[in-house]
Amino acid sequence: MFPKILDRYVMRESTILMFTWVGAVTIIMLVQTLFELADFFVNKKVPFLIVLEILLLYLPAHMVMTFPISNLLAAELSLSRFCRDSELIAVEASGVSLRRFLFPYLFLALLVAFGSFLLNDLVVPETNHRAQSLVRYYVYKESPPQIEQNVFFRDEENRYFYVNEVDTRTWEMKKVIIYFLENDNQYPEVIIARTAFWLEDKWLIKDGVVHQFDEEGKLVREIEFSEMEIDMRQELKEFFEKQRTPEEMSSRQLKKQIEILKKAGARTEKMEVAYFLKFSIPFSAVVFVMAGMPLGIQRTRDTKGLGVIVTVILAFAYYMLLSIFRSLGRGGVMEPLLAAWMPDVIFGLMGIILFWSVDRR
Repeated sequence: MFPKILDRYVMRESTILMFTWVGAVTIIMLVQTLFELADFFVNKKVPFLIVLEILLLYLPAHMVMTFPISNLLAAELSLSRFCRDSELIAVEASGVSLRRFLFPYLFLALLVAFGSFLLNDLVVPETNHRAQSLVRYYVYKESPPQIEQNVFFRDEENRYFYVNEVDTRTWEMKKVIIYFLENDNQYPEVIIARTAFWLEDKWLIKDGVVHQFDEEGKLVREIEFSEMEIDMRQELKEFFEKQRTPEEMSSRQLKKQIEILKKAGARTEKMEVAYFLKFSIPFSAVVFVMAGMPLGIQRTRDTKGLGVIVTVILAFAYYMLLSIFRSLGRGGVMEPLLAAWMPDVIFGLMGIILFWSVDRR
């Protein structure tokens, strides 16, 4: 029989603490961003209200990273209070096992993971894009547009452009892929070129191949060319201000771009890692709790600082592993799926072992 009153009590206690700590942890993680924004305001003369808007737009992305940490910290502090007030002893005396007592924390972690994913997939791409657009306009408006690697553009004629490298002095673009849909065809016509140049109102594309697909996605024609011109009606600056990085796309948008680039023969490791991280980072809320809660259980009253120590150690270890495996995935050393999920797998296995041994301690 499920002690529902106890479950609600535990979840309410932990939820209140979590939302309290989300703000505090987010502020800590915003320190580096605040330094950059202060530089925009003081040295780049960006208006204060614009700087404030950029700060607020960055908040959702930082909150996605802080939710797992804040949830674990709240759970640890909640458990510490139960231990100090001898409530944990009373729960055990009533016949409820420690393992069963931790179930509400796991359920809350699942809710946090699901909410973090929705926030990261529906809200963060748009707020990141808006923030980056403001930075590109106000910070770099007196210099050539800042072009990053592995970005996508879209023009007024619904054509998509992928540019791997750009020389902002000569506007020579390298490893260019252009694709567009015609007559509602599911598969695009894809142009792959070694280099391209922006010449006033057109692109001059050199050393490329045109790939044409049928309605079933099968390649039916390849046409090689040494030079090709594509009419462009947009201003250069306006065109590049519409760039989107993987962090500015939803999982659905990014997956579509990856599939098209794979068909075109482009390397997509970096984008694939970014795609899988959109799922693995929110899910870390669950593995944090599975690994952290058993470590934080002490039947003694002197448990005040234990929860904070466990949270800091686990968070540091997780994000260190995440950084290492992400680099391995981006470099092609490890499969992107495995690289993105490996920290969760390591912490998850450790959590399962600790969770199922908690009643034997």
